[in-house]
Amino acid sequence: MSKINNSLIKKFFTILSLLFMSTASLHAQTTHDKISDVEKTSKKNITWALIQTIPSVSWTNDRNDHNSQNLLGLKWNITPLNISFSTNKYVSPVQFFMVNPMRKYTGSLEFFVQPEWSLSAFDFSRYERFGVSAGTRVNIPVNNMGEHLYVSLGGKYNFRKNSETGDNGYYSVEGGAYILFGILGLTFNYNFDDRTRYSFGINFKYW
Repeated sequence: MSKINNSLIKKFFTILSLLFMSTASLHAQTTHDKISDVEKTSKKNITWALIQTIPSVSWTNDRNDHNSQNLLGLKWNITPLNISFSTNKYVSPVQFFMVNPMRKYTGSLEFFVQPEWSLSAFDFSRYERFGVSAGTRVNIPVNNMGEHLYVSLGGKYNFRKNSETGDNGYYSVEGGAYILFGILGLTFNYNFDDRTRYSFGINFKYW
């Protein structure tokens, strides 16, 4: 009887040890996976943030009653909010900042902010070199659900101080056409201001 009991006790502890080792191994693997996921997310966020620092190129009209010129500048595109028209009922149509490109070019409404820095002074209009515009635009797919081509229409207000008139900015309407999944585009703005009638640019945006 004693031998039988000892044998059962040994088997019990052997099974218990195996269960403990399996649980510890599973916990270690789960912890490793969580750390790996955090590292991947961090790398993704850092990479995305660095890419956003790459500027687009723009030209802004600078004029008065006698002279006119187009000034080269740098512009950054920020999308705080995008509302997609193409998601199904199980997925939220709203995304912030890091917007999935498919949500954008397949049809969406977005709110945007664009800091801009002119590389030359506004000698004729007397506007300051730095400005920020904010507005909204609708993105409409044209070819292959927008992957190959989509267009945008929108409006914005340009916050830019004028040292001569004291004005704080002006309104604009905007149109654009984009290719390569929306990465590359051409934009044109008509400005409701006699001192800067228009601006246009090569738009770069990688999500």
